[in-house]
Amino acid sequence: MKKALKKVFSKLFFYVALFIVLAVVLIPYLWMVSGSFKTTLEIQSADVTKPELSPSWIPRKFTWENYLRVNRTVRMLDYFRNSLIISIGTMIFSVIISLFAAYGLSRFNFSWKHGYTLLTLSTQMFPGISFLIPYFMMFVLIRYYLGIPMQNTYWGMIFTYTSFALPFSVLMLRNFLDSIPREIDEQAQIDGCTPFGALMRVILPLSKPGIAAVGIYSFIMAWNEVLFATVLTGRETKTVALGLLEYITAQQARWSGMMAACILVSIPVLILFSFMQKYIIEGLVAGATKG
Repeated sequence: MKKALKKVFSKLFFYVALFIVLAVVLIPYLWMVSGSFKTTLEIQSADVTKPELSPSWIPRKFTWENYLRVNRTVRMLDYFRNSLIISIGTMIFSVIISLFAAYGLSRFNFSWKHGYTLLTLSTQMFPGISFLIPYFMMFVLIRYYLGIPMQNTYWGMIFTYTSFALPFSVLMLRNFLDSIPREIDEQAQIDGCTPFGALMRVILPLSKPGIAAVGIYSFIMAWNEVLFATVLTGRETKTVALGLLEYITAQQARWSGMMAACILVSIPVLILFSFMQKYIIEGLVAGATKG
């Protein structure tokens, strides 16, 4: 009886916790969806003390105008293109570099392996803002001594975000590769494969969940980042995260337009996550909890 009661309370606690998490995540998003179909006048005139003006989930005057005008007041399509280029570039370079680095850490022994791992972990302890000035100075010096423009360029932002994504990506992928038996590598090398051949022909196909997790992590990190984009981008490379801020000016706040733009820019991440959900969960569970 006591055991059955404990089981019931465990399930009840689980469902209550699940409901709270869903409510915290979904209610703001659903309110944003509702607001994207309202007029700016309805949002700005909302008053909880007046029943006829109190905020409501259902728009009083349903309109598509916010979606149709999303690129008229703010160049959201240009910012959308910039974010796609930067995020996809970051994802590709993060996956390639972290795969080779993680394979080296997982399969080879060298004297500074422990120190390298510890140093990589330590980079996650510093706040991102502490790297802002050093990155800016590095970009200035690269342009001064090498003549290569880095600020307000796609490759400059891809370089920046890739360097941020790599520490966590390498460690997560290393833990995932540790879960793959070394006997598979040895068997491939007995059959004539070099270590590089074993990685590409045997380990790579088995690492799809870990690679997918690294890819989506890098993409989302680059897609949502604001602080470095504020300093290191310009008119030609501004991203959607900064573009959304242009709906709020000193003269007016276009909340309904901002909500419509937020819905549109969240679609690529939702599609990417939906298609790769299975691999992402497998990769995160295997990579983040083992080792």
